[in-house]
Amino acid sequence: MVALPFSAGRVSFGFRESVQAFLGCPDLPFASQLEPNQIREVFSKHNALFGGLYTTAIVLWAFMGQTLSDGKEASCQSAVAKISAYFARLGRKAPRADTGAYCRARIKLPEAALRELSHLVAKRAQEQYDVAKKWKNRNVYKAAKSDGQA
Repeated sequence: MVALPFSAGRVSFGFRESVQAFLGCPDLPFASQLEPNQIREVFSKHNALFGGLYTTAIVLWAFMGQTLSDGKEASCQSAVAKISAYFARLGRKAPRADTGAYCRARIKLPEAALRELSHLVAKRAQEQYDVAKKWKNRNVYKAAKSDGQA
C-alpha cells in the first residue's frame, strides 16, 4: 500500500499531496489499491475485459493516472510514456509512442464498471479504517443530492 505523507504538526494534507503519493510510486498509479481479481471480476461482469498490449488493467491504471494529473501529465502521450517505462522496468516490449491504440482501448472502459470498482475500493478502505479515528465513533457520509423537492 502507498504511504501517504504525514506530518505530526498537521492534521490534514491537501489533495495534491495525497495524489502525488499515488502518482509518485514507481509502479502504475493505484497498483497497490486495485487487486487483479477485482479488476477481472468487475470488468468481466460488464463484458469489458480485453487483452493484447493494452490490457484492461494497464489501461485502467494509466487512465486513473491521467485523471489525477494536470497539464502535459494528463495527456495520452504521457500515459503511453508511463506505460512504456513500466514495461521497460519489467523487461517487456514497450508500446509504440503512437497514442491511437491506447485511446481506443481507453474508450472500452465502461463507466458502470469504473463506478463499481470505485465503490469496491471505497468499501475496502472504510473496512480497514481504524475505528478509533472515526468522528464521534461514526462513519461520515456525503449527503445524497435532493431532486429539488422540499
